[in-house]
Amino acid sequence: MVHPTVSQRGSRGRQSIYKPFTAKAAIELASPPTWSAALSPVLVGGAAAWALTAVVPFQFDARAITCWLLMLVCALCAQSAVNTLNDYQDFKSGLDTKETILDKTDASILYNAIDPKAALAFGVVLCLLAVGFGVVVALLSQWWLLLLGALGAAAVVFYSLGPKPISYLPLGEAVSGLAMGGIITVSTYVALTKKFTPLIILISLPAVLAIALIMLTNNSCDIVRDREAGRRTLAVKLGSEKSKRLAGILAVVTMLWMAMASVMFWLVALVPVSLASMLGYKKLSLIIRGNYDIQNRQAMMSNISSWCFLVNSCWAGGLLASGLIGMWFA
Repeated sequence: MVHPTVSQRGSRGRQSIYKPFTAKAAIELASPPTWSAALSPVLVGGAAAWALTAVVPFQFDARAITCWLLMLVCALCAQSAVNTLNDYQDFKSGLDTKETILDKTDASILYNAIDPKAALAFGVVLCLLAVGFGVVVALLSQWWLLLLGALGAAAVVFYSLGPKPISYLPLGEAVSGLAMGGIITVSTYVALTKKFTPLIILISLPAVLAIALIMLTNNSCDIVRDREAGRRTLAVKLGSEKSKRLAGILAVVTMLWMAMASVMFWLVALVPVSLASMLGYKKLSLIIRGNYDIQNRQAMMSNISSWCFLVNSCWAGGLLASGLIGMWFA
């Protein structure tokens, strides 16, 4: 499919068919409903910093608070960049059409007449902002965080752009989970504490699995469209039923891991884990037995995003409570 870029208007020349790039257009491309995926790892990383170091000389001083806020903004910029560049790539390749995308919020360039060149420039600016905030965090904490930041930036760019974007391949879920869930959680912890412990990798697993699950849900709803367009996502490779089964397994494993890991924190985290299980039961049931197709895409994405945010918020709450218990008995 070839997208028109201009239209004729008499002898006066050409008039762009795209609307001016406004703040509303920027917000549509950034897609705030998806920001919970970026917020969760920062919450978990900050809570882990408290839980693992509350009984040793560590305080949330001005530097630590500044780093946490910068990590939050950095993560939101990175998530917004991914959303924007994905929209651009899908529009440019002709994958997004009004026949294949029923959810208008998922194809802003197509439905809202946003200039794709302006969208690309906006995505690049968001990437540069994320890098800039990341550099400041590294300067305030540990220089080698720049290496993690470089990996994260590369993941954002190669995930969305290129002849064969990672999002078009079976690696999409793993890369997005490790980059957003893993790197951001670990970086937040190190930024606050100026230390690294292998335990933070284990603590980040719920965030990693949650983001991978969000991507799997997205791709599972788009199997027919993606197959016809030549995309080879994990969902396309597995098929509808196996993708649904894998989504259910990832959701259950996330809950089981949180319950098992709670033992390392004096069992206190079992309380919010149990709370997440009760509050999110209907959402979890929909993940396991839901209807994954293009018509139900918006509902499924809203469900999985809210469930993942609920689970990770409860996980962060458990970590905070564990830190308080540690201080009490110290």
